[in-house]
Amino acid sequence: MPLESPAQPPTTLAALGLNGRLADEWAAAGRPRSVGRVARLDRGWCSVVRTPEDAMTGGGDRARTFGQVAVGDWVVLDEAGENVERVLKRRSALMRRASFEGAKAQAHVAAANIDHVFLVHALTAPPNQRRLERELVLVFESGADPVVVLTKADVTADVPGALAAVREVALAVPVHAVSARAGTGLDQLSSYTADHRTVAVIGSSGVGKSTLVNALVGRDRQRTGDVREGDNRGRHTTVASELVPLPGGGFLIDTPGLRAVSLWSSDDDTPHGLDRAFADVVALAERCRFRNCAHESEPGCAVREAVTGGRLPIERLLSWQRLSAELDALEQESIEVDRAASRGRRKPRRSGRG
Repeated sequence: MPLESPAQPPTTLAALGLNGRLADEWAAAGRPRSVGRVARLDRGWCSVVRTPEDAMTGGGDRARTFGQVAVGDWVVLDEAGENVERVLKRRSALMRRASFEGAKAQAHVAAANIDHVFLVHALTAPPNQRRLERELVLVFESGADPVVVLTKADVTADVPGALAAVREVALAVPVHAVSARAGTGLDQLSSYTADHRTVAVIGSSGVGKSTLVNALVGRDRQRTGDVREGDNRGRHTTVASELVPLPGGGFLIDTPGLRAVSLWSSDDDTPHGLDRAFADVVALAERCRFRNCAHESEPGCAVREAVTGGRLPIERLLSWQRLSAELDALEQESIEVDRAASRGRRKPRRSGRG
């Protein structure tokens, strides 16, 4: 058997998606044999796989986690292979505000080291442009690329109309209409997982996300549930994120259905998600007379002029303002939490004198 190049990770790890900057960090770490990818989390434990076969069969190691570890992470285990020693630097991370009660300015990482995120919406209801805008901000902020997937195309008469409505807010983002049950349009999605790439799938309950995952995987990997006729909502049938290998190569991370899309702002140098999701508003704002224009009543506001002239929907501007205010509030809350933690660390010792 030929020896692996010392400058490259083993082909088994490359087949799991270890490439680019991650491969460089792996090499800098001395090419440890204890590196693997997190396939599943379970109450302080994680399943760590080193080959696509491990991911397919549920093999690999089971290790304890300390700190925040996400599905898709590359981790280094200790010599005994029982504990996660450290997490390699992520090249992308799908993060949202933690939803559990009492969590203030804390992030929850739904998936790590992903290349694309499928934003799943059902064509059985009018496209929810405002939710889609929030999802686009979330994904652009992650460092991955969004792809809109419209399901249940076989039961929708006006597919072209729905595509047009989505493209009003998705701008240059790819949009695909598919039917998982009929098997139509799925071949369009295979290119996103070529070359061992990883996609994450997000969407609210009842949009056919689990049915889509089963169709892409080629077998009933996820349980599907019924949808209520009154509001087209369904039960959460995915209860935990999991790294799933695909028949044609690449991986998929299914995530539990999100009833609410809570934003989170990353700290890295990638373009701001809000700016990328609202590139049309940002381009107009650059032509405003005043640099700090709030796009309300200032003279020479190019954004308001576009709204008045019918070139920018007022709903688009209002959505941008709401999301911008939400991110500003989140940033301020994070600052306050950091200040409180800093004050706690500087708390003086008691002298012990009575």
